[in-house]
Amino acid sequence: MAELKLQHLDKIYDNKVQAVYDFNLDVKDGEFIVLVGPSGCGKSTTLRMIAGLEDITSGTLIIDGKDVTRMPPKYRDEAMVFQNYALYGHMTVYENMAFSLMLRKENKNVIHQKVMAAAEILGLTSQLNKKPKQLSGGQRQRVAMGRAIVRNPKVFLFDEPLSNLDAKLRGAMRREILLLHKRLKATILYVTHDQTEALTLADRIVCMSMGHVQQIGTPLELYDTPNNLFVASFIGLPPMNFFDVKVEGGALLGDGLTVALTEEQKNLLSSYEGKEIVLGVRPENIVENGDIALKVFNNENLGQNTLVHGHIGSKKAVAKLHYWANYKPNDVIKVGFDRMLFFDKETTNVIR
Repeated sequence: MAELKLQHLDKIYDNKVQAVYDFNLDVKDGEFIVLVGPSGCGKSTTLRMIAGLEDITSGTLIIDGKDVTRMPPKYRDEAMVFQNYALYGHMTVYENMAFSLMLRKENKNVIHQKVMAAAEILGLTSQLNKKPKQLSGGQRQRVAMGRAIVRNPKVFLFDEPLSNLDAKLRGAMRREILLLHKRLKATILYVTHDQTEALTLADRIVCMSMGHVQQIGTPLELYDTPNNLFVASFIGLPPMNFFDVKVEGGALLGDGLTVALTEEQKNLLSSYEGKEIVLGVRPENIVENGDIALKVFNNENLGQNTLVHGHIGSKKAVAKLHYWANYKPNDVIKVGFDRMLFFDKETTNVIR
């Protein structure tokens, strides 16, 4: 496998639109990196620059100590798995998986061994004589993965590979990709807009917005200690609740809230006395038996958990309770916040 270094990568198209700004990332050998963000944030463009499918406007791409910035894709020793499978419809599964090796004019016995080994890993042994149209979406994606595996590349690139699958199949394929990573100890860069995929697959996540990297860290780091309002709002389902509040006399006031601060929080916010900030609370950190009124308008029962949708003051809020609750519209629950984050209203950065 391989280490990658992405140093100050920029992508500017001919129409002067800049898609990626100053992208920097060091990827360790065997690491699973997930690029996540909303549509148009630059994550797929970044992956395509790594693959050589998009020119790098400026910056440097290094794979295993070798500068490949201007190197054609076929010399980069990477394999890409696409969203739409990109299989040859007139070829069998076996032929699709073997095709790149045949182009290299590898020995037929070697090709057969590699294809059979990949088919065994992916549970495709019984499907090798079928055409892609005879397969389910999940099977087609496994064929696309098998085609990448047989090449034994230094780097695997996945571009939203599960977005065409239904929810149940996505969950199953996520588990297969994790097992594949552990078995191959592969270096993987994986693009998705689905935060569930990012949180469950990644060793580290790169969260992007409007071409800029917002934060790089482990899934827990992005979830527990987001750098800014964007990361806090994008990572986590349901999203974090936000309230505009004023720091005043050791408390937070506003949006129907009066929240007393601990001594540690007072010290943290001492320079914001008399100023407005943004208070962030995850749904699971809204707990019952507090001093804040949550007026219910809907319950969303999810087995062992219940999402209680309501209003705190004028703001919508969601609480995640760890049992089956049966609150009715207009019920008022007294809640408290057992963990809070604070954000500078002007910079949107977290206050640390």
